[in-house]
Amino acid sequence: MLLTGPRQTGKTTFLRHLAGEERSYATLDDPMLRAVDNEPQAGKFWLTGSQQFHLMKGVTESLAGRVGVVNLVGFSQRELCDTPSAEPFLPIPEVMKQRAESRQFLLPELYRKIWLGSFPALHQENSADHDLFYSSYVQTYLQRDVRDLANVGDESAFLRFLRSCAARTGQMLNILELCRNSDINHATGKRWLSILENSGIVYLLEPWHTNINKRVVKNPKLYFLDTGLAAWLTDWTSPETLEAGAMSGAILESWVVSEIIKSWWHNGK
Repeated sequence: MLLTGPRQTGKTTFLRHLAGEERSYATLDDPMLRAVDNEPQAGKFWLTGSQQFHLMKGVTESLAGRVGVVNLVGFSQRELCDTPSAEPFLPIPEVMKQRAESRQFLLPELYRKIWLGSFPALHQENSADHDLFYSSYVQTYLQRDVRDLANVGDESAFLRFLRSCAARTGQMLNILELCRNSDINHATGKRWLSILENSGIVYLLEPWHTNINKRVVKNPKLYFLDTGLAAWLTDWTSPETLEAGAMSGAILESWVVSEIIKSWWHNGK
């Protein structure tokens, strides 16, 4: 089993919690350690990592058909409220009625959750400083995942591209506009967008239509999977300004979409 997802979403903590004392933990950062597949027992090895570019390349080459891949992103709202569901969300009448009867959030409380984001470090008893966490996160992401693994030479241009994407969360994807605002060419923009998608930062929601050809040609919508990161990148300094600002509708939509995605991914779907 391979558990993957963005940095700081609690992948290692989650697996070590499940493992208890029955399994041993080894970091493959140590080049002297090697795992050997010499027994047919399924589920013997649990692997995790956030550098999906090399990780998935190795999986598709050497573990095709022998590994189940699970995506983990930040906490869902139901997980934070300690009411996780074993079933992915579907908008069917009985589910909608049950949700309507459950606890409702007032807008200020809801936008505080949206602004804060879903990374576990921000929800611990001694939580990390909000601005320091996100600035460190972006710096680590740029230096370790993007520059080293994807050969992005101009970090400032990539950061402009990242901010431009954050400013357009919940909107139709316009790759030409993103490239123009970041002063990069179209091919670079497509490659960088693929990097953001494959590293769990953004999600492209493809359009649905009964005509499959129309599905292929129509533009997807762009969503940030963590609304706190999107709000930080676009300089919304408080939940109040975010709620009253121009992005309030789009970021609320992004939060809803990310919650639905989490209900599927975190149930192994």
